[in-house]
Amino acid sequence: MKTIFAGAAALSFAVGVFAGAANAETIKLETYAGPKHAMNTTAWPTWIKEVTAASGGKLQVKMTYPPINPRDLYDRVRNGITDMAWITHGYTTGRFVLTDMVELPGSNGNGEQMSRAYWRTYSKHFMKKGEHKGVVVLAMFSHGPGMLHTSTPITSIADIKGLKVRTGGGTQSRIAQRLGLVTVSAPVTKAHEILSRGVAKGILFSIETIWSFRLGKAVKYHYSYPGNLYASSFAVIMNKGFYDRLGKAKQAMLWKVSGEHLSGLIGATWDKADQVAIKGLGAAGNTIAGFDAKTTTEIRTRLADLDAEWIGRAQKMGVSNAGAVLKEFRAEVAKIKAGN
Repeated sequence: MKTIFAGAAALSFAVGVFAGAANAETIKLETYAGPKHAMNTTAWPTWIKEVTAASGGKLQVKMTYPPINPRDLYDRVRNGITDMAWITHGYTTGRFVLTDMVELPGSNGNGEQMSRAYWRTYSKHFMKKGEHKGVVVLAMFSHGPGMLHTSTPITSIADIKGLKVRTGGGTQSRIAQRLGLVTVSAPVTKAHEILSRGVAKGILFSIETIWSFRLGKAVKYHYSYPGNLYASSFAVIMNKGFYDRLGKAKQAMLWKVSGEHLSGLIGATWDKADQVAIKGLGAAGNTIAGFDAKTTTEIRTRLADLDAEWIGRAQKMGVSNAGAVLKEFRAEVAKIKAGN
C-alpha cells in the first residue's frame, strides 16, 4: 500500500510539473568561473532544482557560460541582455561602498556563516540605499576565509612589501596598499595567465579558487590570518524589468528559495570546496599555514584603520549608523556560528 501511495505522489508531482511547464517562464542565468567551479557544479544545479520544485515547474532556469569578462555581468543584467547572474562587487570600482562591509578583516566566519549574516544585515539596513540600480538582489554572499597565496614563502612583513599580487578590487586593494603589496588588477578568469607568466607572484583568493583554477603549481604557499584577512562580496541579481513581468505569484515562488536560503546555500558550497582544496593542495606538497605571530601583529597594526575608513565612506552615503551595522553583522556571524 505504501508503494501505491508513493507512486501516486510521484505521479502527482510529475503531472504538476508538466502542467506548470506548459506556461513556464524561462530565466536566463549567466555564470562564469568555468564548468568545474563549485558554483557551477553544485550551487547552481542545486538551486535550479529547488526553483523548479518550488514553482511546480512554472519557473525554469537555463544556465549558460558566455565568453565575456565577468566585470560586464552587472551591466548585462541591468540592460536586459540576460535575466540574472552572480556578480563580484569589487570588479566595478567606485560603484559599491556598503557591500565592503563583508570584505573587512575580522568577520571570523566561514562562507555559510558570513553569507547568511551578510544577507540578514545588508537586506535589513542597506538594500533600500539603492546601490544595485536596475536590478533585484536575490542573494548576498561571500566565499570562505580570504588568504594570501604566494610562489615564495613569507617569513616576515619584509617578504610581503613590494610583492606583486593579483587582487580583485574593493577592500582587497586597500589591504594590499597598507601591506605594501604591488597590485595587479585582473578578473579571476585571468589569474592563471598572470601567475604562470610571472606578472604576479601572489594572489588574494579563498583556497577553493586556487584548487578549482589549478593554480597550486604557480603558488605553493597559502597563508591564513586570524579572524579572516578579508572576504569577497558577491550578489545574485535579476533584471528589474524581467522580475516585474514575473508577477507576484511567480515572484513569491522565487523567493521561497532565494534570500538568506540562497545566500547560505552558496556559502556552504564554497566551504565544502575549501575542504577539497585543502586536502588536494596538502597532498601535492603545498604549504598551508597561518602567518607567524610577529607577521600577524604587523598585519593587524597596518589594517587597524580599515573599519573606520569604511564607516566614513558609508556615512558619506547617508548611513549615520554604519559602525553599529558593522557590529551587528559580526554579531550575526557569531550567532549563526553558535547555531542560531
